[in-house]
Amino acid sequence: MNSDPRLEAAATRCRGGGKILVTRLRFIGDVVLSLPLVQVLRRAFPTAELHYLAEPGPLEILRAHPDVDRLWCVERTLRSNLHVAARLREERFDVVIDLLANPRSALLTWATRAPLRIGEARRHRRHLYTHARRLPLGRSALSQHLDAAALLGVGPLVPERPRMVLTPAETAGPASELARIAAGRKTVFMHWTATQPAKEWPQASCAALARRLQAHGLHVVVSTAPQGRERSAALVKAVPGLQELPVLPLRTLLAWIAAADATVAVDGGIVHASVGLGRPTLALFGPTVPSIWFPYAPFGPFRVLHAGLDCSRCDRTQCPTQACMAQLSVEDVESNLLQLVHGVSVARECAS
Repeated sequence: MNSDPRLEAAATRCRGGGKILVTRLRFIGDVVLSLPLVQVLRRAFPTAELHYLAEPGPLEILRAHPDVDRLWCVERTLRSNLHVAARLREERFDVVIDLLANPRSALLTWATRAPLRIGEARRHRRHLYTHARRLPLGRSALSQHLDAAALLGVGPLVPERPRMVLTPAETAGPASELARIAAGRKTVFMHWTATQPAKEWPQASCAALARRLQAHGLHVVVSTAPQGRERSAALVKAVPGLQELPVLPLRTLLAWIAAADATVAVDGGIVHASVGLGRPTLALFGPTVPSIWFPYAPFGPFRVLHAGLDCSRCDRTQCPTQACMAQLSVEDVESNLLQLVHGVSVARECAS
């Protein structure tokens, strides 16, 4: 146990049924990456109330999750933030863990007035936390998040796979529909839209992969993101026989992923969600570091392809060449994906 009396007191209260709030406000993939911390906290403090605060979209990841007692939704408006801040203060949390540590999340954490507020030592907002962590560079996001539990005396801390939950009612419809359409064929779920164009695989490569998978007798499902309608429509037009999903509510889209035999996707929330659902998953990474943002290989049939070019850590929204993504060959993606589809069998873990 840490010798800091505030940490010891907070851990004691949590063991006796205190209240813990975890917040990662933005992005689906980042919320998925925070789930191992939630899982560890639940095991360490089984009688504590465990709450989670996020924006509306990412918060959907946590619905029906057995380790979370209450969800808090905050929107990107001043009114919403003021309202939520006031309500959070009334809850009298013992511990608040901020995994984003941007100005808004830091202020919301401070507004709780919790006696133990864990964040990161970033600029002036570090003063809004009671314990501002200085995180080592280069470690996986899973390890960085688990450090917060170490402050509460939890250990040993070993990274693990995030686990998401869908209810039988959510999965029944897509599973039945996919079984009908696939007619006994194995199914690959594709998602090619990213929030940053620099993370997207060339459209011609997506089409070539789809044709190859069809030639192997696989059924291919293509999702449609709200900002990727034209991309999905063009792919379906170029490759007849693909099943195109319309823009769906997130939980419905997750149920389609859970029903498929494997997922191939570019860096983004969907590829993390596929891992969280236990589906064999192949991630295509370009301008981000897989060892930090896709650290799942030890936990199951999860693979990542990354060219590792010198420029591939640019993280630029726009890239003049998209060289790092173009470097990923259709042949390599096909080979790895077929191994996941045919060579690995994992139990579905989407039912409550």
